[in-house]
Amino acid sequence: METHDVIAEVTRRFTTHPSGGTRWDDPHEHQDIADEEYSRVSEPERYAVVGARARSWIDALEALELGTAQNVEAPSWAYGPTDARAVLVTPVKVDALSILVVMGSTEGIEDTVALGVGDPSILISMEPFCGCDACDSGSDNLLTAIDDLFIGIMNGQFLYAEGKDWKLTVGVNGWSASGSQDFDSLIDKARAGTSIGRLMITGRPWLN
Repeated sequence: METHDVIAEVTRRFTTHPSGGTRWDDPHEHQDIADEEYSRVSEPERYAVVGARARSWIDALEALELGTAQNVEAPSWAYGPTDARAVLVTPVKVDALSILVVMGSTEGIEDTVALGVGDPSILISMEPFCGCDACDSGSDNLLTAIDDLFIGIMNGQFLYAEGKDWKLTVGVNGWSASGSQDFDSLIDKARAGTSIGRLMITGRPWLN
């Protein structure tokens, strides 16, 4: 089974979801952001598409027998969805990373999705990170972001590491970091099997 087979199953399930047909263009593709957009959330209900996509991923991974899902207690992250419900998706493959999917609300948006890895779990991303009109870049970007998070973990390329004053996250779109380090060198060491920092999280691919 290949990644595109998994995405096809996710898409099939997503299109049957009540929110699966929701789509809107990037409102700032051809115009600047207005000041008042930073304090406005015009259509919070349309972000249900994010929860629908995450749910489709969970259901697809179970249906394809790549992992099992169970409801767990939501983590107490300092920043993340409130009133959250969490699902832990555990891969069938040994030494692959489990995915913690946390769904809840933030800043007036009822459907926010955050993904975590590790035990205890580390928050790696949340979509939408901010739901104000100024940060709205359209539904396609949101769905792609959700897909990239799952794919980055499943293909074995995901890496999270942190030191005393730095953090590093590697996904399908390259790496992001805070602090001052030679991060390219750190990534090379981690890929070669050397542990870096005081905490490092990585795993083998979900697929053959």
